[in-house]
Amino acid sequence: MSADKKSKRLLAEVTEDLTQEQIEEFKKAFSSIDLNKDGKISKKELVEAAKLLGINITLEESKKLIESVDLNKDGNIGFEEYVLLMKDTFLQIELNCERFRASFMLIDKNNDGVISFDELVRALAFKKEHHDLNKVREIFSAADTDGDGTINFKEFATSSLPSVVFGE
Repeated sequence: MSADKKSKRLLAEVTEDLTQEQIEEFKKAFSSIDLNKDGKISKKELVEAAKLLGINITLEESKKLIESVDLNKDGNIGFEEYVLLMKDTFLQIELNCERFRASFMLIDKNNDGVISFDELVRALAFKKEHHDLNKVREIFSAADTDGDGTINFKEFATSSLPSVVFGE
């Protein structure tokens, strides 16, 4: 089987459970990383893309990442390999988001979509490590980034609260 046919078959396999919109998003992202537009992402392009995201990785680290998905062993990430990598990454993100959502719902006892100070106090009461009220106020204030006196899901997920409450 020719390399082109193998590539088309692999692309069909890795995209079969994706919507057309998701595939187009992957294509846009891949294209923005593929700086020289040769249809593959090199170690150097991967390092540059990571820098744009505020992540510093070395060429050696990018080589290891590429090797983890480099099915055709050409030392680069082709579009099909990129989709495989991103699907796995998105699955992990979705799992973490669901875990955070379930954690949030456990604390939000009155189901109003926000965590009050009292709800946080009650959630921390079950921890082995005792938190005095001043420490709880400090934790709450740090998470309440918009200062409205409650913690919404976004504030919760981007704060230290999941690890403080659940040890995650």
